[in-house]
Amino acid sequence: MKKTNQNTTLLLTVILISYFVVGFPDGAFTVSWLGISVDLGLTITHSGYILVAYSVLYTLSGVMLSWLNRFLKLQMIYLLGLIIMGLGFIGLAVSTDFIMALASIAAYGFGTGAMASSMNSYMAKHFSARHNNWMHCFWGGGATLTPLIMSQMMLVFSWRMGYYVIVAILAVVATILLVSMYKNIWINDDNVAQNTSEQTSESNKEHLTKKWHQVVEIATFFFLGGTDYTLVFFTGMVLMARGLSLEAVALFPAVYYICMTLGRMFFGWIAKWIKEVPIVRIGCAVAFGGIVLLHFTNSIFGMAMTGFGLAPLLPTLVSDTSNRFSPRIISKLVGYELAAFGAGIAVLFFLTSQLLELISLELLFPIGLVFIVLVFICNEILVRAIKAERGKTDEHSRRNGQKTA
Repeated sequence: MKKTNQNTTLLLTVILISYFVVGFPDGAFTVSWLGISVDLGLTITHSGYILVAYSVLYTLSGVMLSWLNRFLKLQMIYLLGLIIMGLGFIGLAVSTDFIMALASIAAYGFGTGAMASSMNSYMAKHFSARHNNWMHCFWGGGATLTPLIMSQMMLVFSWRMGYYVIVAILAVVATILLVSMYKNIWINDDNVAQNTSEQTSESNKEHLTKKWHQVVEIATFFFLGGTDYTLVFFTGMVLMARGLSLEAVALFPAVYYICMTLGRMFFGWIAKWIKEVPIVRIGCAVAFGGIVLLHFTNSIFGMAMTGFGLAPLLPTLVSDTSNRFSPRIISKLVGYELAAFGAGIAVLFFLTSQLLELISLELLFPIGLVFIVLVFICNEILVRAIKAERGKTDEHSRRNGQKTA
């Protein structure tokens, strides 16, 4: 852990509970769409517009994080994002046409992006990769719970009631956040930034300072975003085209998210002994192997490997940002990273869908392998860049020592 205070355990508990709800939009919509499309007379084409609107607003909120952080603390940005998410859910629940539904989904896309970027930035500043992996486990819990809530509400009442129940849960979490802020258990950003700066100066730690370093860092998240959602969405289509039954195919995304949650628990545990760079390398290798297995077989074990391998990449890469770059740009950079992740989902998903339709569904897994390789290459470029910077510092210190002697 990077910086703690006497309330660290309580603070971490509040963060984990509050991040649970970031998974609500993804989990709820996968089920509620079945009712929304019937009630509002929508088609698959409309779902494409919805994905783009959600992703654009999600990306915008990440880009705006640095500007918002000038006026508001990260935890307050998170709370406001949660409120916007809740309002978006309510808007969707009362929607009577496509335009109203689209605006509501875009709104909670902005709220979700603000929540994800602000809390990931906060965790990058104050906690380790271990805790960041655990936080993203709770995202998986939220994404798993809401389909269950929504399906039960749709059986008894309607998808609209499902969103009202979810908003009630958001209200409880918002209350917990307000109490935690009133009790002043959150670590002060200004003090930590100052202390971190002092520690960095004392340890003579070098950071990456060139613009292209930041571009490569952001590109890593862009390719990662495309890898995750694209594989989950299209794998079922590929497997059904190969002859698997709908019942068998339905297990693949469930296994993917279960293994992703388990993977984040596991890598969060071993992060106590293994640093960020080896975790990213292991994750990429396991995901690569899983995609290869899916390409040559129809084994659900390949889907499990892919989810398990991708699991630590997002939280670990976010956490490693604070090891590579100056503390004063962390909020800005993490905001851009999460924005790039959202942009990758939209752009690479769209490009992949076009290639699969024009050429062959069997291109999915080779495309997934390319994305994973690009994530790995971008990360390795920065690993070598930071080693080069620190090597220059060591050489400079050695020469100064010889001159003094």
